[in-house]
Amino acid sequence: MCCAPLYAQPAPATQPGLAVPPALVGKPVEEIRILGQTHVVNSGVQAEIRHQIQTREGEKFDPQTVQADYQRIYGLKRFSNVEARVEPTATGVIVIFVVGEQSQIKEIVFRGNTAVDNDTLKGAIGLKAGEAIDPFRIASAREAIERLYKTRNFTYAHVDVPEDPLAKKGELIFNIVQGPNVTIRKVEILGNRSFSDDKLKDVVKTTSWFPIFRPGTLDLDVLEQDVSAIRQYYEQHGYFDARVGRKLSFSADQSEVMVSFVVDEGRRYTIDKIEFQGNSALQEVRLRKVVRLTTGKHYDQEAVDRDVRNIVTLYSPLGFIYQPAQTMEPNPAYLHIRPKEVFHKDAGKVDLVFDISEGRKFRVGRILVKGNTKTQDKVILREMRVTPGQLYNSGEIQNAIDRLRALQFFSDVRVTPIGDLPEERDVLVEVTEQSTARFLVGAGVTSNSGIIGNITFEQRNFDWRAVPTSSADVINGRAFVGAGEYFRINLEPGTVVNRATVDFVEPWLFDLPYSLGLNLGVSDRVRDVYSEQRTGAHVSIGRRFLPDWSVKLTLRGEDVRIHEIDHEERRAEEILNLLGHNTVTAAGFEVRRDTTDSPILATRGSVITGSYEYVGAFGGDFHFHKLDAGCDFFQTVHEDVLERKTVLRYHADAGYINGDAPFFERFYAGGIGSIRGFKFRGISPRSGPRQDAIGGEFTMTGGVELNFPVYSDSIRGVVFTDAGTVESSVKLGTIRSSVGVGIRWTLPLFGQVPLAFDLAYPVTKDDQDQKQYFSFSLGLLQ
Repeated sequence: MCCAPLYAQPAPATQPGLAVPPALVGKPVEEIRILGQTHVVNSGVQAEIRHQIQTREGEKFDPQTVQADYQRIYGLKRFSNVEARVEPTATGVIVIFVVGEQSQIKEIVFRGNTAVDNDTLKGAIGLKAGEAIDPFRIASAREAIERLYKTRNFTYAHVDVPEDPLAKKGELIFNIVQGPNVTIRKVEILGNRSFSDDKLKDVVKTTSWFPIFRPGTLDLDVLEQDVSAIRQYYEQHGYFDARVGRKLSFSADQSEVMVSFVVDEGRRYTIDKIEFQGNSALQEVRLRKVVRLTTGKHYDQEAVDRDVRNIVTLYSPLGFIYQPAQTMEPNPAYLHIRPKEVFHKDAGKVDLVFDISEGRKFRVGRILVKGNTKTQDKVILREMRVTPGQLYNSGEIQNAIDRLRALQFFSDVRVTPIGDLPEERDVLVEVTEQSTARFLVGAGVTSNSGIIGNITFEQRNFDWRAVPTSSADVINGRAFVGAGEYFRINLEPGTVVNRATVDFVEPWLFDLPYSLGLNLGVSDRVRDVYSEQRTGAHVSIGRRFLPDWSVKLTLRGEDVRIHEIDHEERRAEEILNLLGHNTVTAAGFEVRRDTTDSPILATRGSVITGSYEYVGAFGGDFHFHKLDAGCDFFQTVHEDVLERKTVLRYHADAGYINGDAPFFERFYAGGIGSIRGFKFRGISPRSGPRQDAIGGEFTMTGGVELNFPVYSDSIRGVVFTDAGTVESSVKLGTIRSSVGVGIRWTLPLFGQVPLAFDLAYPVTKDDQDQKQYFSFSLGLLQ
């Protein structure tokens, strides 16, 4: 589908002559007159004009209403000029509208359009018969047709409008010369030695044809932009003398073209000297410690930008307010850092100068919130974590922006220092609300859990106190919204798992840094040789310490029913002994430190967790102690010019059970989220005549994964290795390991969590392990 912008007739400026003496305002309107050429006054056009007028005879005269009438009449696009007048009488006023008739379009004709039908063209031009002949709008319509053809690969389409038929008969004719339908079959890079073809193709927008995904459109304007983009890419990496051109090679029938970008790289410049200017609050020795570029290294703009960020981080706690160098109107009171290149006479060398304008130190004044029509002020203020009177810290402010965005309550978050006091700046937080409620019906399939349906109502910004007082509260979305709480009702019928849950989370209990979580649920899952039904409740109370640390007390009570054992007479005793209902109660706590930058695709930071649970704390059928520990480390190893990051992740998990735990509370491994290359729960100690998996009391798993962009940022690839074991006691027996590759595909329809496809091969394994080379997760809901 294609669309083109519609150009409206230029709106007139507000009529200056409408100013009237204050004494006339409120006088009765005795008459409304419409003056103009005879054709206008004596035809049905006058009725159309009167239909636009909201000023009424007999009502009080209002200049603003008359001004709006004037705008609406002009908006009919029929007249060359419109004027509003007011004449006083002995008892009131007369409102007069004078219109100047303009030649009109009698007919619109398209000629030469074999590839695009008339209705599509009419929708693109935004003109209709009966409207005034406006050269600006006609020129815009001609350009819109050419743009429409170019989106359909008619690169050289051209449109002419003959003047005589338009002037003499009001006949608007678009003569269309379509030209050949050109498709880009190949894009190549020539002369590049330092950067791969794939790397440079990521920089350009011109792409070859590929079914469904890429139309292969040849746009000459975009082509020139691509030439500049490649040249800029080379300059950013120190090739200041690089030259870039382009060449088009057409097929014999002009229907296909090969685009060649020709590169002459030239010499890559190295840094001869690094200097700092204007710094007084920080000594040069401290600045040099955070600058990773050094003399002798090749110039690289990404590295320069990184060093600027490092310098800003160093200045942030001192009260300096950073303003990026590209800001249109720099404030001399704020911190500016401008990297400059000073070229040597000898080619190939450049000095790098960080020109620093420190400005003044400021303290935080008031913290003001604007734009939150639904969300309470306190929800925003508690994420700021800055207090009036403290030194202004740009780093902390940026972290606050990241936290507010992570809430997913707002489509836009902006924080601006405002005020004119010499040593203080207020912090203005501007947010734009977005919908936080979702009602979704979907389905998914995973190699772990089979096909799962999903019916979910979710409110991420819930407020149980905001009971609607009228239907208007429900219609405008203000009911049960605004306190930053989380509420979800989830129903999941499936082939392997059936589940229903209700979740509620209060992240700031009594406006203190404590959280309360409640979960009620029932599930029934088909295992390999039995079915497991769980009904119960979970309660958690958490406490945050510092920005990254948190602890959580957890309580749970469940009824676990084991039923439908397959070939009961040949199963392991550990399973048969627990046939029927089993009561499980537990109390525990968890310590967590999370420094990652995103819960979806972390690119830096770490997550470290440790937990302890005592099962049997409130009675029940079992008594044992369970310990778990885990860590994930994320590191960006590369970032391209489009700011797409390649991320290395290290992860490790360990668990230990002390006591006699039932098989359904023990550890298992294998599948997505564990050791890939093995079936879900396919790694486990076994027992019985059929070697049933009964879980272990000790586990240790880990791995390394490289996540990198493949196409835009919606398709990413992974290369990984997983390893670990599950044992019946604390020991390292057979270490299972695997290597593999995978794809992560993020589609807007499926939410932020990507579709996952992994192909893994077990390198080391036990004879009784269940292997699975391909694992996947597809779902409308996660």
